[in-house]
Amino acid sequence: MYLGIDCGTQGTKVVLLDPESGALVARGHASHPIISEANGRREQKAEWWITALRQALKQLFAQTSRSPADVSAIAVSGQQHGLVMLDGKGAVVRNVKLWNDTETTEANEKLFNAAGGERRIRSLIGTTIPVGFTASKVAWVREHEPQTWEQVEHVLLPHDYVNFWLTGEYATDAGEASGTGYFDVASRTWSKHMAGLIDPTGRLERALPRIVSPLDALGTVRPEVAAEFGFSPGTLVACGSGDNVMGALGTGNVAAGRATLGLGTSGVLNLHADRLTDSVDPSIYVFCGLDGGWLPTIATMNATSTTTLLQQLFEVEIAEVETLIASANPGAGGVRMFPYFSGERIPALPRARGVIKGLSADNMTRANLMRAGAEAVAFGLKWGYELLSQSFERAQQFRLTGGGANSAAWRQILADVFDVDVIRVKCDEGGAYAAALLALTVHQRAKGADVTLYDVCEKYVELDETRAAKPRPEVAARYKELFAAFTDTIANEDFEAS
Repeated sequence: MYLGIDCGTQGTKVVLLDPESGALVARGHASHPIISEANGRREQKAEWWITALRQALKQLFAQTSRSPADVSAIAVSGQQHGLVMLDGKGAVVRNVKLWNDTETTEANEKLFNAAGGERRIRSLIGTTIPVGFTASKVAWVREHEPQTWEQVEHVLLPHDYVNFWLTGEYATDAGEASGTGYFDVASRTWSKHMAGLIDPTGRLERALPRIVSPLDALGTVRPEVAAEFGFSPGTLVACGSGDNVMGALGTGNVAAGRATLGLGTSGVLNLHADRLTDSVDPSIYVFCGLDGGWLPTIATMNATSTTTLLQQLFEVEIAEVETLIASANPGAGGVRMFPYFSGERIPALPRARGVIKGLSADNMTRANLMRAGAEAVAFGLKWGYELLSQSFERAQQFRLTGGGANSAAWRQILADVFDVDVIRVKCDEGGAYAAALLALTVHQRAKGADVTLYDVCEKYVELDETRAAKPRPEVAARYKELFAAFTDTIANEDFEAS
């Protein structure tokens, strides 16, 4: 049996995969809170992740006759970009700044300029450094909390920390490291130049973990962990990776021409690429893939969180959200929404606030507002996809994951806006399912089997033909016009908070 763990923003999920049937025989989940402040601070305590993991594992093994001793290998997926700082004894010295923390915006701008701007940064690390990446968090802590920084001996990312708790190893992989801002995605090595720019004292460079191949075992579970849960002492732990990279694996996005669109609290769209190009738009993040390729990616901060806010405003159940979106006509009666409630990455508007335009006495209905929110999310993702397709191959099909993928109304909007077939994967357990697949791959390879991630995905990843959508030509043409108006507004209006 293979155990997959996903330490996400809102909770920790675990799944148990039976390789014979390909089925997930048990699941567990436990939530963890977020420290949220008006200045953009978004933080968590690392101990919350471990508490949630314990609760989720207890729930999982209560559902099955299988025991922890049946687990051959474990892998972890985790929310990316978070800054986990440990002292020399492995104790966490500060709350973890998360991927969606924008308190570090000013620190990021200073770092961006000090590094020489976009072109110079691309030449150094092959990707960019948006506010969400780890680099500005390190710079912020050094500037605002120097006494804290003096305690730091190890700098990890969230999934690295869960691995550390499981194995005692300080390590990461290239896919996770790609989201730091001080890792060169072309050479798959830490960037001494960027690390030194962020911290001239050398503390950051000394604190960085070793890079481990995601296809090799990181180690085995610590004796204390084995004893607590009942795992066998030799249970392998694969290195795993960040949730964007693992999410792609969970949809079988391990071959050129495939695309994954994750529609959750945030929106993530990535393609699989066998090569890098020199002319990549500044808005595109490039992550190293698990199999040696790359995942050029765009990410929005506001996706289903947009309709969730409207759901809360209207005080309706989730089922009515679907009804409201579907009951309004394409174009939402002229209502246009720019849902930058948490700032935005795509387009790059970290200080922006949400705007609704085109309201009238005739069109100000709950249905139009809900649909306008969903359409705006799709437009934002398409805005990024057009930038992706300038440098990389366009996809013939989008494989969908996340809560939004469960909605027929969302699926149809995406198909029409992108003018492409979309389909939900059958097993949509996100990074947890991908982690279980990776654990299987690593265990089989450790036993000497000549197996690849492509082989595993072709065998286990299934698409749900009952949850698919095809573009409707007349609606796609309408959305083409609306998207053009959307991009014009982005280019000509100021969304920054006053």
